[in-house]
Amino acid sequence: MMGAAEDGKTVIVTDVGTGVGVMGGRGGLSMIMAALLLVAQMAGAGFLSLPKALSNSGWIGVMMMLVFCVTVGFSGTRLGECWVMMEERWPQLYAGNSRQPYMDIAGVALGSPGRILAMFSVFATLFGVSTVFLVLISSFMHDLLPVLSECEWLLVAGAFVLPFTWLGTPKDLWQASVVAAASTALACLVIFVELLVEAPDYPEPHYPNPTVFTFALGFASILFAFGGASVFPTIQNDMADRALFGRSVALAFLGLLIIYLPVTVAGYAVMGAVESNILLNVDTRKTVIKVAIVMEVLNLIGTYIITTNPIFQLFEEKLDVENRFGWRRCVLRSGVVAVQLLIGLAVPSFDMIVNLVGGTTVPICSFILPGIMYLRMVDMKGDWKKRFVPLWERTLLILIVSVGVVGSLVSTATSIMDIANPDNIGKSCFIHFST
Repeated sequence: MMGAAEDGKTVIVTDVGTGVGVMGGRGGLSMIMAALLLVAQMAGAGFLSLPKALSNSGWIGVMMMLVFCVTVGFSGTRLGECWVMMEERWPQLYAGNSRQPYMDIAGVALGSPGRILAMFSVFATLFGVSTVFLVLISSFMHDLLPVLSECEWLLVAGAFVLPFTWLGTPKDLWQASVVAAASTALACLVIFVELLVEAPDYPEPHYPNPTVFTFALGFASILFAFGGASVFPTIQNDMADRALFGRSVALAFLGLLIIYLPVTVAGYAVMGAVESNILLNVDTRKTVIKVAIVMEVLNLIGTYIITTNPIFQLFEEKLDVENRFGWRRCVLRSGVVAVQLLIGLAVPSFDMIVNLVGGTTVPICSFILPGIMYLRMVDMKGDWKKRFVPLWERTLLILIVSVGVVGSLVSTATSIMDIANPDNIGKSCFIHFST
Protein backbone atom coordinates (compact mmCIF):
# COMPACT_ATOMS: atom_id res chain seq x y z
CA MET A 1 0.00 0.00 0.00
CA MET A 2 0.97 3.60 -0.55
CA GLY A 3 -0.28 6.82 0.95
CA ALA A 4 -0.41 10.45 -0.16
CA ALA A 5 -0.81 13.37 2.22
CA GLU A 6 -3.39 16.00 1.30
CA ASP A 7 -4.50 18.73 3.69
CA GLY A 8 -3.42 16.59 6.62
CA LYS A 9 -5.35 13.59 5.36
CA THR A 10 -3.98 10.36 3.93
CA VAL A 11 -5.28 8.96 0.69
CA ILE A 12 -4.85 5.18 0.47
CA VAL A 13 -3.98 3.68 -2.91
CA THR A 14 -3.62 -0.06 -3.32
CA ASP A 15 -1.91 -2.11 -6.02
CA VAL A 16 -1.45 0.75 -8.46
CA GLY A 17 0.67 -1.51 -10.65
CA THR A 18 3.87 -1.03 -12.57
CA GLY A 19 2.65 0.77 -15.70
CA VAL A 20 4.67 3.73 -16.96
CA GLY A 21 2.98 7.13 -16.83
CA VAL A 22 1.38 8.78 -19.85
CA MET A 23 4.34 11.11 -20.25
CA GLY A 24 6.62 8.11 -20.35
CA GLY A 25 5.10 6.60 -23.45
CA ARG A 26 2.60 4.33 -21.78
CA GLY A 27 0.77 2.01 -24.17
CA GLY A 28 -2.96 1.39 -24.10
CA LEU A 29 -6.30 2.16 -25.74
CA SER A 30 -6.60 4.81 -28.42
CA MET A 31 -9.19 7.58 -28.27
CA ILE A 32 -11.41 5.80 -30.83
CA MET A 33 -11.13 2.42 -29.12
CA ALA A 34 -12.02 3.98 -25.76
CA ALA A 35 -15.10 5.55 -27.38
CA LEU A 36 -16.12 2.14 -28.77
CA LEU A 37 -15.77 0.62 -25.32
CA LEU A 38 -17.99 3.35 -23.87
CA VAL A 39 -20.65 2.83 -26.54
CA ALA A 40 -20.55 -0.93 -26.06
CA GLN A 41 -20.87 -0.61 -22.30
CA MET A 42 -23.87 1.74 -22.39
CA ALA A 43 -25.78 0.64 -25.48
CA GLY A 44 -25.95 -3.04 -24.56
CA ALA A 45 -29.45 -2.90 -23.09
CA GLY A 46 -30.17 0.82 -23.21
CA PHE A 47 -31.97 1.10 -26.54
CA LEU A 48 -34.19 -1.92 -25.82
CA SER A 49 -36.01 -0.16 -22.97
CA LEU A 50 -36.21 3.38 -24.38
CA PRO A 51 -39.47 3.03 -26.39
CA LYS A 52 -41.10 1.70 -23.20
CA ALA A 53 -39.59 4.68 -21.35
CA LEU A 54 -41.35 7.01 -23.80
CA SER A 55 -44.55 5.06 -23.27
CA ASN A 56 -44.16 5.75 -19.54
CA SER A 57 -43.14 9.40 -19.79
CA GLY A 58 -44.75 10.63 -23.01
CA TRP A 59 -43.04 12.66 -25.74
CA ILE A 60 -41.27 14.72 -23.11
CA GLY A 61 -39.07 11.64 -22.78
CA VAL A 62 -37.33 12.63 -26.03
CA MET A 63 -36.30 15.89 -24.42
CA MET A 64 -35.11 13.98 -21.36
CA MET A 65 -32.97 11.79 -23.61
CA LEU A 66 -31.28 14.83 -25.14
CA VAL A 67 -30.77 16.50 -21.76
CA PHE A 68 -29.43 13.34 -20.12
CA CYS A 69 -27.10 12.69 -23.04
CA VAL A 70 -25.55 16.15 -22.73
CA THR A 71 -25.46 16.33 -18.94
CA VAL A 72 -24.18 12.80 -18.27
CA GLY A 73 -21.66 13.20 -21.07
CA PHE A 74 -20.47 16.48 -19.59
CA SER A 75 -20.23 14.90 -16.15
CA GLY A 76 -18.20 12.09 -17.71
CA THR A 77 -15.67 14.56 -19.11
CA ARG A 78 -15.33 16.16 -15.65
CA LEU A 79 -14.77 12.71 -14.17
CA GLY A 80 -11.98 12.21 -16.68
CA GLU A 81 -10.44 15.53 -15.70
CA CYS A 82 -10.39 14.37 -12.09
CA TRP A 83 -8.02 11.55 -13.00
CA VAL A 84 -5.86 13.89 -15.10
CA MET A 85 -5.52 16.16 -12.06
CA MET A 86 -4.53 13.21 -9.89
CA GLU A 87 -1.78 12.25 -12.34
CA GLU A 88 -0.55 15.85 -12.44
CA ARG A 89 -0.46 16.21 -8.66
CA TRP A 90 0.72 12.76 -7.57
CA PRO A 91 2.35 11.10 -10.61
CA GLN A 92 4.26 8.64 -8.44
CA LEU A 93 0.95 7.19 -7.21
CA TYR A 94 -1.51 7.52 -10.08
CA ALA A 95 0.51 7.40 -13.33
CA GLY A 96 0.20 3.60 -13.48
CA ASN A 97 -2.81 1.31 -13.71
CA SER A 98 -5.33 1.28 -10.89
CA ARG A 99 -7.86 -1.46 -10.25
CA GLN A 100 -10.30 1.01 -8.65
CA PRO A 101 -9.90 4.37 -10.42
CA TYR A 102 -13.42 5.64 -9.61
CA MET A 103 -12.93 4.87 -5.94
CA ASP A 104 -9.45 6.42 -5.97
CA ILE A 105 -10.95 9.66 -7.30
CA ALA A 106 -13.66 9.62 -4.64
CA GLY A 107 -11.09 8.91 -1.91
CA VAL A 108 -8.92 11.87 -2.94
CA ALA A 109 -11.85 14.27 -3.40
CA LEU A 110 -14.17 13.23 -0.57
CA GLY A 111 -12.10 11.11 1.81
CA SER A 112 -13.02 7.69 3.21
CA PRO A 113 -16.83 8.28 3.29
CA GLY A 114 -16.76 9.27 -0.39
CA ARG A 115 -14.68 6.26 -1.30
CA ILE A 116 -17.10 3.92 0.48
CA LEU A 117 -20.13 5.52 -1.21
CA ALA A 118 -18.43 5.30 -4.60
CA MET A 119 -17.44 1.69 -4.02
CA PHE A 120 -20.99 0.68 -3.11
CA SER A 121 -22.56 2.64 -5.98
CA VAL A 122 -20.14 1.41 -8.65
CA PHE A 123 -20.44 -2.18 -7.49
CA ALA A 124 -24.25 -2.11 -7.29
CA THR A 125 -24.56 -0.38 -10.68
CA LEU A 126 -22.27 -2.72 -12.57
CA PHE A 127 -23.60 -5.77 -10.78
CA GLY A 128 -27.20 -4.86 -11.59
CA VAL A 129 -26.46 -3.84 -15.18
CA SER A 130 -24.54 -7.01 -15.97
CA THR A 131 -27.31 -9.10 -14.39
CA VAL A 132 -29.72 -7.41 -16.80
CA PHE A 133 -27.52 -8.55 -19.67
CA LEU A 134 -27.78 -12.20 -18.59
CA VAL A 135 -31.56 -11.92 -18.26
CA LEU A 136 -31.81 -10.39 -21.74
CA ILE A 137 -29.61 -13.06 -23.30
CA SER A 138 -31.88 -15.75 -21.85
CA SER A 139 -34.99 -13.93 -23.07
CA PHE A 140 -33.65 -13.63 -26.62
CA MET A 141 -32.42 -17.22 -26.74
CA HIS A 142 -35.82 -18.46 -25.57
CA ASP A 143 -37.46 -16.53 -28.40
CA LEU A 144 -35.04 -18.00 -30.94
CA LEU A 145 -35.00 -21.54 -29.52
CA PRO A 146 -38.00 -22.17 -27.24
CA VAL A 147 -36.82 -25.71 -26.49
CA LEU A 148 -35.73 -24.34 -23.11
CA SER A 149 -37.53 -21.92 -20.81
CA GLU A 150 -36.11 -18.44 -20.14
CA CYS A 151 -35.02 -19.64 -16.70
CA GLU A 152 -33.14 -22.57 -18.18
CA TRP A 153 -31.57 -20.39 -20.84
CA LEU A 154 -30.36 -18.07 -18.06
CA LEU A 155 -28.26 -20.91 -16.66
CA VAL A 156 -26.94 -21.73 -20.13
CA ALA A 157 -26.01 -18.06 -20.71
CA GLY A 158 -24.12 -17.93 -17.44
CA ALA A 159 -22.16 -21.07 -18.30
CA PHE A 160 -21.31 -19.71 -21.76
CA VAL A 161 -19.95 -16.31 -20.67
CA LEU A 162 -18.09 -17.69 -17.66
CA PRO A 163 -14.77 -18.57 -19.38
CA PHE A 164 -14.61 -15.12 -21.01
CA THR A 165 -14.86 -13.43 -17.60
CA TRP A 166 -11.50 -14.93 -16.65
CA LEU A 167 -9.69 -12.56 -19.04
CA GLY A 168 -7.83 -9.41 -17.95
CA THR A 169 -8.79 -5.71 -18.13
CA PRO A 170 -10.66 -3.65 -20.79
CA LYS A 171 -7.51 -3.16 -22.86
CA ASP A 172 -7.38 -6.95 -23.18
CA LEU A 173 -11.03 -7.03 -24.27
CA TRP A 174 -11.01 -4.62 -27.22
CA GLN A 175 -12.39 -7.31 -29.53
CA ALA A 176 -15.51 -7.55 -27.36
CA SER A 177 -16.07 -3.80 -27.67
CA VAL A 178 -15.88 -3.88 -31.47
CA VAL A 179 -18.30 -6.81 -31.68
CA ALA A 180 -20.70 -5.22 -29.18
CA ALA A 181 -20.75 -1.77 -30.81
CA ALA A 182 -21.14 -3.15 -34.34
CA SER A 183 -23.85 -5.60 -33.27
CA THR A 184 -25.83 -2.86 -31.52
CA ALA A 185 -25.67 -0.53 -34.52
CA LEU A 186 -26.81 -3.29 -36.88
CA ALA A 187 -29.63 -4.41 -34.56
CA CYS A 188 -30.90 -0.83 -34.23
CA LEU A 189 -30.83 -0.32 -37.99
CA VAL A 190 -32.80 -3.53 -38.58
CA ILE A 191 -35.43 -2.64 -35.96
CA PHE A 192 -35.81 0.92 -37.28
CA VAL A 193 -36.32 -0.25 -40.87
CA GLU A 194 -38.69 -3.01 -39.79
CA LEU A 195 -40.80 -0.56 -37.77
CA LEU A 196 -41.17 1.68 -40.81
CA VAL A 197 -42.09 -1.31 -43.01
CA GLU A 198 -44.61 -2.70 -40.51
CA ALA A 199 -46.14 0.69 -39.59
CA PRO A 200 -49.19 0.38 -41.91
CA ASP A 201 -50.05 -3.01 -40.37
CA TYR A 202 -50.26 -1.70 -36.81
CA PRO A 203 -53.53 -0.35 -35.37
CA GLU A 204 -53.83 3.31 -34.49
CA PRO A 205 -51.30 3.81 -31.66
CA HIS A 206 -52.54 4.64 -28.19
CA TYR A 207 -50.45 7.13 -26.24
CA PRO A 208 -51.34 6.77 -22.54
CA ASN A 209 -51.13 9.86 -20.38
CA PRO A 210 -48.16 9.51 -18.01
CA THR A 211 -48.72 9.50 -14.26
CA VAL A 212 -46.18 10.45 -11.61
CA PHE A 213 -45.52 6.74 -11.11
CA THR A 214 -44.98 5.89 -14.79
CA PHE A 215 -43.01 9.10 -15.41
CA ALA A 216 -40.58 8.16 -12.63
CA LEU A 217 -40.13 4.71 -14.18
CA GLY A 218 -39.49 6.34 -17.55
CA PHE A 219 -36.94 8.68 -15.94
CA ALA A 220 -35.10 5.68 -14.49
CA SER A 221 -35.07 3.78 -17.80
CA ILE A 222 -33.72 6.76 -19.74
CA LEU A 223 -31.05 7.40 -17.15
CA PHE A 224 -30.12 3.71 -17.27
CA ALA A 225 -29.53 4.02 -21.02
CA PHE A 226 -26.92 6.75 -20.46
CA GLY A 227 -25.62 5.58 -17.09
CA GLY A 228 -22.15 4.32 -17.88
CA ALA A 229 -20.09 6.68 -15.74
CA SER A 230 -19.33 3.99 -13.18
CA VAL A 231 -16.97 2.29 -15.64
CA PHE A 232 -15.58 5.47 -17.27
CA PRO A 233 -12.43 5.73 -15.10
CA THR A 234 -11.63 2.05 -15.67
CA ILE A 235 -11.63 2.59 -19.44
CA GLN A 236 -9.73 5.88 -19.12
CA ASN A 237 -7.14 4.13 -16.97
CA ASP A 238 -6.34 1.80 -19.89
CA MET A 239 -5.83 4.63 -22.42
CA ALA A 240 -2.45 5.50 -23.88
CA ASP A 241 -3.17 9.21 -23.33
CA ARG A 242 -5.71 9.68 -20.56
CA ALA A 243 -6.02 13.40 -21.27
CA LEU A 244 -7.94 12.48 -24.47
CA PHE A 245 -10.70 10.76 -22.52
CA GLY A 246 -13.03 13.76 -22.79
CA ARG A 247 -12.98 13.44 -26.57
CA SER A 248 -13.74 9.74 -26.27
CA VAL A 249 -16.77 10.57 -24.11
CA ALA A 250 -18.01 13.17 -26.62
CA LEU A 251 -17.71 10.69 -29.50
CA ALA A 252 -19.39 7.95 -27.49
CA PHE A 253 -22.43 10.02 -26.50
CA LEU A 254 -22.84 11.31 -30.04
CA GLY A 255 -22.82 7.70 -31.18
CA LEU A 256 -25.40 6.80 -28.53
CA LEU A 257 -27.80 9.47 -29.79
CA ILE A 258 -27.41 8.22 -33.35
CA ILE A 259 -28.19 4.68 -32.16
CA TYR A 260 -30.95 5.53 -29.67
CA LEU A 261 -33.12 8.24 -31.22
CA PRO A 262 -34.38 6.56 -34.44
CA VAL A 263 -35.44 3.32 -32.74
CA THR A 264 -36.93 5.08 -29.71
CA VAL A 265 -38.99 7.63 -31.65
CA ALA A 266 -40.09 5.14 -34.32
CA GLY A 267 -41.03 2.50 -31.76
CA TYR A 268 -43.19 4.85 -29.72
CA ALA A 269 -44.68 6.62 -32.75
CA VAL A 270 -45.70 3.35 -34.44
CA MET A 271 -46.75 1.30 -31.41
CA GLY A 272 -47.66 3.82 -28.71
CA ALA A 273 -47.91 1.68 -25.59
CA VAL A 274 -44.79 -0.48 -25.97
CA GLU A 275 -43.80 -3.52 -23.94
CA SER A 276 -40.50 -3.57 -22.06
CA ASN A 277 -38.29 -4.94 -24.88
CA ILE A 278 -38.73 -3.28 -28.28
CA LEU A 279 -36.87 -6.05 -30.12
CA LEU A 280 -39.49 -8.60 -29.03
CA ASN A 281 -42.37 -6.25 -29.95
CA VAL A 282 -41.78 -6.56 -33.69
CA ASP A 283 -42.51 -9.72 -35.70
CA THR A 284 -39.79 -12.07 -34.44
CA ARG A 285 -40.81 -14.72 -36.98
CA LYS A 286 -39.08 -12.78 -39.76
CA THR A 287 -35.56 -13.83 -40.66
CA VAL A 288 -34.26 -10.27 -40.54
CA ILE A 289 -35.50 -9.86 -36.96
CA LYS A 290 -33.94 -13.17 -35.97
CA VAL A 291 -30.65 -11.85 -37.35
CA ALA A 292 -31.08 -8.68 -35.28
CA ILE A 293 -31.71 -10.78 -32.18
CA VAL A 294 -28.54 -12.78 -32.84
CA MET A 295 -26.63 -9.50 -33.23
CA GLU A 296 -28.02 -8.25 -29.95
CA VAL A 297 -27.09 -11.47 -28.16
CA LEU A 298 -23.51 -11.02 -29.42
CA ASN A 299 -23.64 -7.43 -28.23
CA LEU A 300 -24.85 -8.41 -24.78
CA ILE A 301 -22.17 -11.08 -24.40
CA GLY A 302 -19.42 -8.59 -25.28
CA THR A 303 -20.91 -5.90 -23.07
CA TYR A 304 -21.29 -8.30 -20.16
CA ILE A 305 -17.60 -9.17 -20.33
CA ILE A 306 -16.64 -5.48 -20.32
CA THR A 307 -19.09 -4.41 -17.62
CA THR A 308 -18.27 -7.11 -15.10
CA ASN A 309 -14.53 -6.48 -15.28
CA PRO A 310 -14.45 -3.59 -12.76
CA ILE A 311 -16.45 -5.76 -10.32
CA PHE A 312 -13.87 -8.49 -10.55
CA GLN A 313 -10.99 -6.05 -10.12
CA LEU A 314 -12.61 -4.58 -7.02
CA PHE A 315 -12.92 -7.99 -5.36
CA GLU A 316 -9.45 -9.04 -6.47
CA GLU A 317 -7.85 -6.00 -4.90
CA LYS A 318 -9.71 -6.46 -1.64
CA LEU A 319 -8.84 -10.17 -1.49
CA ASP A 320 -5.25 -9.65 -2.72
CA VAL A 321 -5.72 -11.81 -5.82
CA GLU A 322 -2.78 -11.56 -8.22
CA ASN A 323 -3.28 -9.29 -11.24
CA ARG A 324 -2.75 -12.11 -13.77
CA PHE A 325 -4.49 -15.25 -14.96
CA GLY A 326 -4.62 -17.93 -12.27
CA TRP A 327 -6.90 -20.30 -10.41
CA ARG A 328 -7.77 -17.75 -7.70
CA ARG A 329 -8.97 -15.29 -10.34
CA CYS A 330 -11.09 -18.00 -12.00
CA VAL A 331 -12.69 -19.12 -8.73
CA LEU A 332 -13.48 -15.57 -7.58
CA ARG A 333 -14.97 -14.45 -10.89
CA SER A 334 -16.96 -17.67 -11.20
CA GLY A 335 -18.45 -16.99 -7.77
CA VAL A 336 -19.57 -13.50 -8.82
CA VAL A 337 -21.27 -14.88 -11.94
CA ALA A 338 -23.02 -17.52 -9.80
CA VAL A 339 -24.47 -14.84 -7.51
CA GLN A 340 -25.71 -12.86 -10.52
CA LEU A 341 -27.44 -15.95 -11.82
CA LEU A 342 -29.22 -16.40 -8.48
CA ILE A 343 -30.48 -12.82 -8.61
CA GLY A 344 -31.54 -13.22 -12.24
CA LEU A 345 -33.47 -16.36 -11.32
CA ALA A 346 -35.17 -14.54 -8.44
CA VAL A 347 -36.14 -11.44 -10.49
CA PRO A 348 -36.11 -12.52 -14.16
CA SER A 349 -37.74 -9.29 -15.34
CA PHE A 350 -35.68 -7.06 -17.59
CA ASP A 351 -37.57 -3.82 -17.01
CA MET A 352 -37.84 -4.12 -13.22
CA ILE A 353 -34.07 -4.51 -12.79
CA VAL A 354 -33.46 -1.68 -15.29
CA ASN A 355 -35.75 0.69 -13.39
CA LEU A 356 -34.28 -0.21 -10.00
CA VAL A 357 -30.66 0.25 -11.06
CA GLY A 358 -31.49 3.30 -13.17
CA GLY A 359 -33.26 4.96 -10.26
CA THR A 360 -30.80 4.18 -7.46
CA THR A 361 -27.06 3.87 -8.03
CA VAL A 362 -26.85 5.09 -11.64
CA PRO A 363 -27.75 8.69 -10.65
CA ILE A 364 -25.12 8.57 -7.89
CA CYS A 365 -22.37 7.44 -10.27
CA SER A 366 -23.41 9.50 -13.31
CA PHE A 367 -25.12 12.64 -11.92
CA ILE A 368 -24.15 13.23 -8.32
CA LEU A 369 -20.58 12.16 -7.59
CA PRO A 370 -18.76 13.34 -10.78
CA GLY A 371 -19.69 17.01 -10.36
CA ILE A 372 -19.05 17.03 -6.61
CA MET A 373 -15.67 15.33 -6.97
CA TYR A 374 -14.56 17.60 -9.80
CA LEU A 375 -15.45 20.82 -7.97
CA ARG A 376 -13.83 19.55 -4.79
CA MET A 377 -10.57 18.68 -6.57
CA VAL A 378 -10.44 21.98 -8.45
CA ASP A 379 -10.95 23.89 -5.18
CA MET A 380 -8.19 21.99 -3.34
CA LYS A 381 -5.22 24.08 -2.23
CA GLY A 382 -1.75 22.87 -3.05
CA ASP A 383 1.47 23.41 -4.97
CA TRP A 384 0.22 22.30 -8.37
CA LYS A 385 -1.29 23.60 -11.58
CA LYS A 386 -4.28 25.82 -10.79
CA ARG A 387 -7.60 25.31 -12.55
CA PHE A 388 -10.49 27.73 -12.88
CA VAL A 389 -14.15 26.74 -13.14
CA PRO A 390 -16.29 29.46 -14.75
CA LEU A 391 -19.57 30.38 -13.08
CA TRP A 392 -21.70 28.80 -15.81
CA GLU A 393 -19.91 25.47 -15.45
CA ARG A 394 -20.12 25.48 -11.67
CA THR A 395 -23.83 26.33 -11.87
CA LEU A 396 -24.45 23.60 -14.43
CA LEU A 397 -22.69 20.97 -12.32
CA ILE A 398 -24.67 21.97 -9.22
CA LEU A 399 -27.89 21.76 -11.26
CA ILE A 400 -26.92 18.29 -12.56
CA VAL A 401 -26.24 17.09 -9.03
CA SER A 402 -29.59 18.47 -7.80
CA VAL A 403 -31.54 16.78 -10.61
CA GLY A 404 -29.74 13.53 -9.85
CA VAL A 405 -30.67 13.66 -6.16
CA VAL A 406 -34.37 14.43 -6.72
CA GLY A 407 -34.72 12.01 -9.62
CA SER A 408 -32.99 9.24 -7.71
CA LEU A 409 -35.25 9.54 -4.69
CA VAL A 410 -38.48 9.50 -6.71
CA SER A 411 -37.38 6.77 -9.13
CA THR A 412 -36.06 4.52 -6.37
CA ALA A 413 -39.36 4.64 -4.51
CA THR A 414 -41.43 3.85 -7.61
CA SER A 415 -39.07 1.05 -8.70
CA ILE A 416 -39.30 -0.66 -5.31
CA MET A 417 -43.09 -0.35 -5.40
CA ASP A 418 -43.11 -1.93 -8.86
CA ILE A 419 -40.98 -4.90 -7.75
CA ALA A 420 -43.11 -5.36 -4.61
CA ASN A 421 -46.28 -5.57 -6.71
CA PRO A 422 -47.86 -8.99 -5.93
CA ASP A 423 -48.47 -9.56 -9.65
CA ASN A 424 -44.71 -9.45 -10.27
CA ILE A 425 -43.57 -11.68 -7.41
CA GLY A 426 -44.90 -14.80 -9.12
CA LYS A 427 -42.43 -14.38 -12.02
CA SER A 428 -39.52 -15.85 -10.06
CA CYS A 429 -37.70 -18.75 -11.74
CA PHE A 430 -37.60 -20.55 -8.42
CA ILE A 431 -41.38 -20.89 -8.65
CA HIS A 432 -40.96 -22.11 -12.24
CA PHE A 433 -38.46 -24.80 -11.25
CA SER A 434 -40.61 -25.95 -8.32
CA THR A 435 -43.68 -26.61 -10.50
